[in-house]
Amino acid sequence: MVNEVTMLESRFKEALTSGDQARLYQIHVRAMALVSRRKHPPVVSANKKAYEQLILGYICHVASNDARLPYSLWWRAYYGEQKPPKKPQHSTERSRSHLREMRKHSDFTSRLCSKYRIFA
Repeated sequence: MVNEVTMLESRFKEALTSGDQARLYQIHVRAMALVSRRKHPPVVSANKKAYEQLILGYICHVASNDARLPYSLWWRAYYGEQKPPKKPQHSTERSRSHLREMRKHSDFTSRLCSKYRIFA
């Protein structure tokens, strides 16, 4: 599955660079078919540690916003000197939405949302 996603990403970049709209559409249709045939959301990271860091980044993004604290300060308060994941560049509402979907399929995400009182 990961190889198929990587292949689609590569083809997408090539088609985008060349401006080939027909090929972009074909890649889009293939990607949508890939997502719709599964009951779980697509894997956004090839390894578990990176995926967990992504979830922690979303948790910190939402929790720091809810607590009205800077992202890095919230992270340091809960995880000390552990290296923080990059702060998401999108809105906190988008992070909250991602967490809402991830909770449906991940016990890890669900436990963290409960622990930090993130109600998505």
